[in-house]
Amino acid sequence: MQIDQLDIRQGTANTPQRSHGNCLPYVGVPFGMNYFSVQTDGSAGSWFFQPDSPRFEGIRLTHQPSPWIGDYCYFLMTAVQWQSSATKPDLVGNYRPNAATFNAHHLALIDDHFRVRTELTPTTYGAASRYQFDQLIAEHHGLAIQLPDQGSFMLTATGIDLYTNDYHGGEDPDLKLYASLTLPDIDLAHSGYYDHDQQWHATTQATGQNLTILIATTAMTFETRLATSYVSADQATLNRTRLNDQSVETLLNESADQWNQYLNRVTVTDHHPATVKTFYTCLYRLFLFPQRFYELDVNQQPVHYDTTAHQSKPGLLYTNNGFWDTAKTVYSLFTILAPELLPKFLKGFLTSYQETGFLPRWLAPDERGMMPGNLVDSVIAESAKKGLAKDLMPALLAAMQASDTAATNTRYGRQGADAYEKYGYIPADQYNESVNWTQDYSYSDYCIGQVADVLGQSKLATNYWQQSHRYLALLDPQTGFLRPKNADGSFKPNFIPDRWGTDYTEGSAWQNSFAAVHDLPTMIDAFGGDTKFSDQLTKLCNTAPTYQVGGYGMVIHEMAEMAAVDYGQLAISNQPSFHLPYLFAVAGHPEKTQVTVKQLRRLFNASPTGFPGDEDNGSMAGWFIFACLGFYPVCPADAEYVFGIPAFDEVVIHLADHDLTLTTQNNHDHNNFVQQRQLETSPMTANKISHADLLKAHQLTTRLGLVPS
Repeated sequence: MQIDQLDIRQGTANTPQRSHGNCLPYVGVPFGMNYFSVQTDGSAGSWFFQPDSPRFEGIRLTHQPSPWIGDYCYFLMTAVQWQSSATKPDLVGNYRPNAATFNAHHLALIDDHFRVRTELTPTTYGAASRYQFDQLIAEHHGLAIQLPDQGSFMLTATGIDLYTNDYHGGEDPDLKLYASLTLPDIDLAHSGYYDHDQQWHATTQATGQNLTILIATTAMTFETRLATSYVSADQATLNRTRLNDQSVETLLNESADQWNQYLNRVTVTDHHPATVKTFYTCLYRLFLFPQRFYELDVNQQPVHYDTTAHQSKPGLLYTNNGFWDTAKTVYSLFTILAPELLPKFLKGFLTSYQETGFLPRWLAPDERGMMPGNLVDSVIAESAKKGLAKDLMPALLAAMQASDTAATNTRYGRQGADAYEKYGYIPADQYNESVNWTQDYSYSDYCIGQVADVLGQSKLATNYWQQSHRYLALLDPQTGFLRPKNADGSFKPNFIPDRWGTDYTEGSAWQNSFAAVHDLPTMIDAFGGDTKFSDQLTKLCNTAPTYQVGGYGMVIHEMAEMAAVDYGQLAISNQPSFHLPYLFAVAGHPEKTQVTVKQLRRLFNASPTGFPGDEDNGSMAGWFIFACLGFYPVCPADAEYVFGIPAFDEVVIHLADHDLTLTTQNNHDHNNFVQQRQLETSPMTANKISHADLLKAHQLTTRLGLVPS
């Protein structure tokens, strides 16, 4: 399926109280530095786009990776008409959502208010746009650019140079995004800006707060070329000059080619066209993040802005990624579908370490310190075990070890690292969300051990592997949950399994007691064996989706989504539950995994309500892709996959040197169970497969049946 067949409004119908993805319809190239989105209501804050709203405030250049993180270094562009500059005109238009084109490489709509057709095609660092006024209904027309906070601009006869600076809470409060835009036939005499007090200034340059710039033109139809830079105004101009000689059509085709290069790596044949479309729309989501935070200088060498040193430096750097979310699915899929990306990404994450002293946890654009753990460790360990970025592993191992310590700034490193070393767990009477922090640190210790093992450092590996069992200190076999424990070694009293927050992250003990994915045989034994563990998972699925607001003090959207999905306590609407359906197979009940995964796939579609919860930088899209392929990386650092149940009649994954064909026989809606698997010509009885065995294979055949085999 090609990119022009995909509507990118999947998962975009959201409010703070209910997420169907919390996505924006990002127009851009894969991993681009900027994305562009229609803005329907800027007063709604992070939820500035609603797919069914006809209101059109403009096209927003955005860097918002999640509404919970927010936007930064953004601005709004709108083609408008105005009668007089004496009073600030209403710059809000009106469009027909059903008649608009929302493709990743092409945004097109007609503004009925200002009588103008707007088209945009993205590039790596900017965009090309075409505006066509079909009728002039006012004295002046042209382009309005609205800066949300501090900004500056200078008009010339051929365009505008500007910067925007809206403090994002990061390391550099003066971080600027520079932009250079060309626009023909500018009427400087009727151009200018409105200041914060809505007063008009007929001038070609200014600096101030909340500027609204009107650039008049005499052309009925005109094109713009826009490029941006975090490095400097000169770099923005350089990025823009690289677009000057290319037509809109050429850039449109180049953008489409970049997307199709990734989409074409998987060919799906199936008799469920809606599911196929959902699969490919999720593929689009997969290749959005992380975003570039580097550019190419005059010698085509990578250069980026270091927000800690407040200066430009050579090298790769990436942003807008939360590893607590993406480490579970996104990077595992990259190792299969685009393994060439991992060395570049890891080099960029290493740059973050070199400039801050710690590996990143949640970048936007620099460290936000959101979510527990240091799950970039999982990405590094998975890459090491899969033989990727071998030359970077010694430096990355050193970075992992340096990052497992506490930092003065709690955004970095391991919160409570000293307590973790002293007690062997994070004590609940000293730190919130202690159960999740403990489990994630245990997994990170395992990941560090995996990298050390790959590098032949067996003593170091053994030490970290031993530490990776520490989560067991929180296991309460009597209740079958991991429970918060105080510093004196006692379990926190008044335990309630469905109480959210305080001791758990975005969930309760039900969703957050099974995250020691690196140590499942030991954990299962500690639970009392396969049968007791499987019974606990069965209870999880069959217990009503009740919740107590606990430490959150109110109903948060994850609670509402779990209840709305109504699959028991299996809150597939959020990342802590992604691996849970596959634990049945690990415990010897693959049939329970199969029927559960097949049911959960029904919660996804390609519509604006297409996700059961926050999509989060490709993570939930990645879960659906794996659910359709028929396997899942329960422990990414082990470089293996647990089998589920495939969705499609045939999937061909086009690897670098050969095709891997996944065939499903008897693929009928009523067949919920796998009866047989065959790798090449040999039957398979194991419930998992290594990454190496999967990728060297040419044929994996799965036969479905009505009842378990």
